[in-house]
Amino acid sequence: MLSLFAFAEERSGRNPRIERLILRLAEGDPSSLGELYELIKTDIYAFALSKLANAEDAEDITHDTFVGIYKNAPMYQPMGKPLAWIFTMEHNLIRRHVTVRGRTVSLDETVEIPDTGGDLAEKIVKSEFLRTLLSALDEEERTVIALHINSGLKHREIARVLDKPLSTVLSKYNRAIKKLKSIVKEEKL
Repeated sequence: MLSLFAFAEERSGRNPRIERLILRLAEGDPSSLGELYELIKTDIYAFALSKLANAEDAEDITHDTFVGIYKNAPMYQPMGKPLAWIFTMEHNLIRRHVTVRGRTVSLDETVEIPDTGGDLAEKIVKSEFLRTLLSALDEEERTVIALHINSGLKHREIARVLDKPLSTVLSKYNRAIKKLKSIVKEEKL
């Protein structure tokens, strides 16, 4: 069980454990990838799902992100924010996926979230209420909310990951929060 300090550190993106695992991977320790996967897989998947709204695509992006971590670990420069590095890589994969998907025709556009067990974080992502709330936001608002709430990145870090001005990120975040509060108030939840 994580201490309160370790939990806060992990949510802030400053988790030294994540950084140590990436560095061990860079030194050739493949077991560290499995540990890293168990530690952050839910955050990686939740971010991809929030951007793509398709469970299969989100799983593909999650897989590709961990492949990218494995391949790029030797180039990682420790700066105390390993999640920002990982989410930047994932964001680029998502953008490339959306671009390629825009050039292809999908045979099945159904959105189905598979039951992968009893993990509480996955149940939260599956929540109908959460999906309803998130559907009220535009894509950029969902992204900012997901990076801030799911992964604990600061607005400045989100601006760097998304390559947007800080003022745009703050505006998107505040607008999204207002929309969500309005929906919750309307539904009297």
